[in-house]
Amino acid sequence: MAHTVAEHGKRISRIVFIGLLLDILSFTIILPLLPRSLEAYKEREGADASTLLGTLLAHIAHLRAYVQAHSPSSRFLQQGARADLVLLGGLLGSLYSLLQCVIAPVIGRAADRFGRRRTLMYCMAGNIVWTVIWVFAGSFESFLLARVIAGLSEGNVQLSNTIIADVTDPTTRSHGMALVGIAFAVGFTLGPSIGAFFARMPIESKGTRNVFAFAPFAAAAVFSLALLLAESLYLFVKLPETMHFRRSLADSNVTADSGTEDTETAQPLAEPIYAADTQTTTENNRTLRRLNILHFAYLFFFSGMEYTLTFLTHDKFDFSNAQQGALLGFIGVTSTVLQGGWVRRIKGQSAHGDKGLVARGMACCAIGLACVAHCAQGVQGAQPAWTLWGGALGFAVASATVVNCLNSMVSLATADKETGRRLGDFRAAGQIGRALGPVFACSVYWLLGPSTCYSVGAAAVAAISVAFVTLVPARPAVSGAKKNS
Repeated sequence: MAHTVAEHGKRISRIVFIGLLLDILSFTIILPLLPRSLEAYKEREGADASTLLGTLLAHIAHLRAYVQAHSPSSRFLQQGARADLVLLGGLLGSLYSLLQCVIAPVIGRAADRFGRRRTLMYCMAGNIVWTVIWVFAGSFESFLLARVIAGLSEGNVQLSNTIIADVTDPTTRSHGMALVGIAFAVGFTLGPSIGAFFARMPIESKGTRNVFAFAPFAAAAVFSLALLLAESLYLFVKLPETMHFRRSLADSNVTADSGTEDTETAQPLAEPIYAADTQTTTENNRTLRRLNILHFAYLFFFSGMEYTLTFLTHDKFDFSNAQQGALLGFIGVTSTVLQGGWVRRIKGQSAHGDKGLVARGMACCAIGLACVAHCAQGVQGAQPAWTLWGGALGFAVASATVVNCLNSMVSLATADKETGRRLGDFRAAGQIGRALGPVFACSVYWLLGPSTCYSVGAAAVAAISVAFVTLVPARPAVSGAKKNS
């Protein structure tokens, strides 16, 4: 029975990994294109006060004029209308994450009630709809509608974590969760480069606001749609329901043995590993609350700084789409190597494995943000200093460790019947941070300039890492938990 559970779990984990990889590739294609997409929409309709984009840019321009009239403004803000796209981009990023924050608990509870597979297929349908709208987003309003539907549909990462929690036990949970991190790393390696490649295929419409016209960089949107269709078909054919994974296999084993179950190999539903050792249920819940709060605080600063990175390189160093793709690709490649080697070897090996990786990732993130702050002091239009790549390395280490290991800690602290809800609440806390972070970061960037923005981020993430080490206990060793069970 144990062998059967492990083999089925590995097979399902591989299916989840392939599906999630396709999803992340599709999701990341737009990242290097966003600054120039906003520029394209601004050229089409930014001067027309009757459009939504024209109205938004007019309000931002009035705010900029007010700030400049009443207080000393940064050199960045003195660029005028060019600077306004950074704040607009931050508002778009925050809108997406705010919608994710609203929908994540709903998806988690739907997964617990209706099943992981059915909920995932509904999410895939929403993903396909928003990408079709993106292809034909000839106006900013259509593009905004696409991003709203995207924010309400993207549940793949959350559900992938839930499915892997279903099919792994405490001894293999960390390694299973690492697959999600590897899918992220590979997706962020290839997706931006793919987006930059297809951006060179000019099938978009020029000088029109027709809602059925092609969007800027529509070729990239078409390829993103093709990836989502392939993912949907693959998951529909290959992915089984996993909500009662262990119970179903146990029942099959009982039937095969003519009503007798092998008590040596049958495995009960997993219990929370925090509570299984010395912590009471109350203490366990307190730990989960602290993880949610720290997840929010970390992503508030990390996502904001990460979101402004492509705007920094576009504004400060005039990076092309290909250069943006190369920078994001470097982060992805490095994160992939770390995930496949260092992280997977350490995760789950000791009581301090996940916690140690989170702490190191946060520390590297703080150092990376300090490097970017130093780089942002360079001359406008000059070649970026080596510290930009040092900052990218810090982002890569953080991407390979922090959220991935926090997910593992939460799933190990949760009973199977609550996995979807707990992971949904955890993701919602992070999405609140992702919703507010880009607005905060872009506002600081807009008002005080990029160097101050990244300096604030570095100090904040350093403080969060200290709080994490101080407030969150390391989970008990897996072997100890098993002995006590």
